[in-house]
Amino acid sequence: MAVIALASPKGGCGKSTTAITLAGAYAEQGYTVRIIDADPRQRVARWAEVGTPGDSISVVSADATSIVATIRSAELDAQIVIVDVEGSANMVVPLAISRANFVIIPANPSAADVEDAIATVQIVHDTQTRQHEGSVPHGVLWTRVPTFQSREFVALASQLAEAGVPVIGQLAERTAYKSLFSYCTTLDQLPPDEVPGTDKARAEGIVLADAVTQAILANQEKAA
Repeated sequence: MAVIALASPKGGCGKSTTAITLAGAYAEQGYTVRIIDADPRQRVARWAEVGTPGDSISVVSADATSIVATIRSAELDAQIVIVDVEGSANMVVPLAISRANFVIIPANPSAADVEDAIATVQIVHDTQTRQHEGSVPHGVLWTRVPTFQSREFVALASQLAEAGVPVIGQLAERTAYKSLFSYCTTLDQLPPDEVPGTDKARAEGIVLADAVTQAILANQEKAA
């Protein structure tokens, strides 16, 4: 059982896409997954309402007044809980972080997103939690990464490294990720003959899920 929070004070960084990608990857591995959509835009909730998330994936909504109780309930019903929080900085973010086993900080390869990612890491460090000694394990996830990495991306990655910010993985710029919302399903259910890059996107999702799982297990062994 694990709670994974997707946190960033910036909208448009790929939180909802990451939530669905990660949920699909865990579901493929046989886990039951509950996504908690705590973003007022409710992109994931609408995705589930009109689409086919699969029998192993369920989606519920929450806000600042209900987020903690919703996470607790989800932990009883599903093996993996993924929390998609609001893009703007508010109380939902630290509340979700306080209940998480791992925090993913999605960031596009841009100076603004890197700045926001570093600020979010500080929020993680400042959030009190009963589950961990010190801050919650966390890592930046690069999203919408160009197929050919530019000098700018290398420079941004170096900026994170210099700030001591860990990176958990990356999702490339692919049509498959955009198609998650047009087809309203998971990556494994997209028609590969219609949507290019589906297999590569699925592989990236599995790599991300495995990396998060290993980070959570390593932290649990450290705390034991």
